Amino acid sequence: MRHDVSMSATQQDREPLHLARRTLRDLPKVREALHPEGVEALVATHFPPSWRVPTSVVGKVTADALRDELRDLLTTGAQVLARLEHSGEDSPLSETERTALETVVAFFGRPALAIRNGSFGAPPVGWEMLEQHREDIERTIDATGRIELAGSGMLGTGFLVTDTLVMTNRHVAQHFCRQATDRWVLRLGVVPRVDWLGEHQRDAQATFPIQGVAAVHAVHDLALLRLGEPKGAVLRPAPLRLATQAPDATDSRALYCVGYPMKDHSRTPPEVLLRIFADAFGVKRLQPGELLSLDPARQQLSHDCSTLGGSSGSPIVDLETHAVLGLHFGGTRQENHAVALWQLADDPLLSRAGVRFASP
Repeated sequence: MRHDVSMSATQQDREPLHLARRTLRDLPKVREALHPEGVEALVATHFPPSWRVPTSVVGKVTADALRDELRDLLTTGAQVLARLEHSGEDSPLSETERTALETVVAFFGRPALAIRNGSFGAPPVGWEMLEQHREDIERTIDATGRIELAGSGMLGTGFLVTDTLVMTNRHVAQHFCRQATDRWVLRLGVVPRVDWLGEHQRDAQATFPIQGVAAVHAVHDLALLRLGEPKGAVLRPAPLRLATQAPDATDSRALYCVGYPMKDHSRTPPEVLLRIFADAFGVKRLQPGELLSLDPARQQLSHDCSTLGGSSGSPIVDLETHAVLGLHFGGTRQENHAVALWQLADDPLLSRAGVRFASP
């Protein structure tokens, strides 16, 4: 978390402690999971023996040094959690302890789980309920894809809302679209597409060409792209269901995001990115979190799922109903923002494009 320079030392200490208490759903169980054998298992899974440091930091850090650092931070984090249980949020923290606590939150509170073969591994402590919703989450995973330019790389995320329409952000679409006199069209010489896979350590693709622009919203950071027919036998995922009503925001409401977070040094220091993502960027991930607030006037919601630049265009999905509540478009290290889709159920632009909102 970024800290305001005007904060007192006590305020600086309380912020990460409060974040840990809010995001770690079962603080005692997380602390117990960070016993020495548990820490070693986490380090081995995150930085396996075959893992190599990225070329950008070769000579500056070694794989063993990163393993040692992560081991030390998780061990220190367990000690801080024990103090938090005993002393509450008034316990003073050193800079190392703050970093350790933020690392524990990244692994257990707001994880970014890699997707392999259309699914996710065992959920971390505190997120065991994901297992109960695995089938529905996997449908969201299938219908979320990586928007990219052939020969250039990825631009963001999108998800299927009809058999032929993908929803994403306007700022993602503007990389390959332009506004003509009365409509939006594809730029000449570009070949945009959606890959429904894009998984870590998997070369397989399931790409559909983006054939045109169905609509670009004048107010919200939202665009609808029309898919063409794929080459070869590529299965088309089932569209996701968009929410028709606001979620209950009076209590902690679990959400999840599926997207392709990219390396983004403007928001997160490079050493933090390397520690948390192990240099696996632009691949499909599941990121659980919670609803923070609703802003009906701006037709937006705030959430705290872990996102980076490539997450633009990701669906924000209610864990209880599995309806898409929002279209993620950006945020800060404190909170993220999404278009509140249920407030656009009667939007003429979406209606003309054929987007349908369905009740649970």
